Amino acid sequence: MYIKKIYLSKLIRKKVENKKKDNKALFLNRNELLIPYDTKIKNKLAKRLKKIKLNYYPELDNFYKKLSKWLGIDENKIFLTEGVSGAIKSLLETMTVPGKSNIIFPKPTFAMYAVYAQMFNLKIKTIDYDNNYELKFNKIYNLIDKNTALVFLPNPNVPIESIVDLNKIKKLASYCKKRKVLLVIDEVYYPFGGPTALKLIKKYQNIFIMRSFSKAFGLAGIRLGYLIGSKQNIKYISKIRSGYETNTISSEIASFFIDNYKVIIKNINEVKRGLQYLKYNLNKTNIECNGGKTGNYIFINLKSRKINSTVVKKLKYKKIYVRSGWPSPFDRGFCLSGSSEKNMKYFFNSLIKILKSIKYI
Repeated sequence: MYIKKIYLSKLIRKKVENKKKDNKALFLNRNELLIPYDTKIKNKLAKRLKKIKLNYYPELDNFYKKLSKWLGIDENKIFLTEGVSGAIKSLLETMTVPGKSNIIFPKPTFAMYAVYAQMFNLKIKTIDYDNNYELKFNKIYNLIDKNTALVFLPNPNVPIESIVDLNKIKKLASYCKKRKVLLVIDEVYYPFGGPTALKLIKKYQNIFIMRSFSKAFGLAGIRLGYLIGSKQNIKYISKIRSGYETNTISSEIASFFIDNYKVIIKNINEVKRGLQYLKYNLNKTNIECNGGKTGNYIFINLKSRKINSTVVKKLKYKKIYVRSGWPSPFDRGFCLSGSSEKNMKYFFNSLIKILKSIKYI
């Protein structure tokens, strides 16, 4: 007899709307790379993809070796996942007890933390932010109890780009280790400028790092990420893998861009220039904002739910999509992806016109 899990039945999941068929729209709502790869690099990739054998199952050994060499760590410390989402799911599936364990993460943050917590019937504990957009870091110590399995620390987080330095991470890792708690550093936005805890893996066996090819690499469509941890922990987590961690095309595309990493650096720099332009002009106009240093996004605070809702709707009317709907008090603003200076200029000019029309400025 099959049994439906009550807690899973209560989980509400919505399909993502596909609006990207409109080539004239500006989609700044998903923290994606909006700078297209040039024809030369796409032709080079296409030539490489022609050589792959789609009739065979994936052979991932070579990609593990390449990723290992690029990261400068043992390949036995790496586990491929379906983006950072898959990394979160793998950790919760293997390292928690449904109905008993609790996990800790910031609020607001990436939506899938809460989704997977509900999926595995786990209790959630959250850390909030102060008025200066700083994570109330020390609260973590008070939240950890005998049933805490994992502490997730996005570094940087989204939509608030607060950064936790490595000294604080070391101290927290030691505290978690004594209490048999895993500390998971979400580095999905590395290498936009934030610190990395990669070197801490050797000393702290209870640390995991999650990364993805979605943000800096601009390859959200291939749905590929990876977990980094101790050999023992990675070996244990890999027991729940499906037949193959990923597919041939995704691994080959990721491999191609590791070989052509200078293209990634070029795109990162272009996004950062666009963000610098936007931040400069927002500050010049006395519009409060946060971010744009260690991630590919900016949060704009309009200090009013009503005004924010009006502005988001008017931007949408202009076919400019941003991300709102954050929990209080951040429901007074919206988050947008960084892009080229041209796109950021278009967004800023559109925003100013809207704010003037409603007499905000």
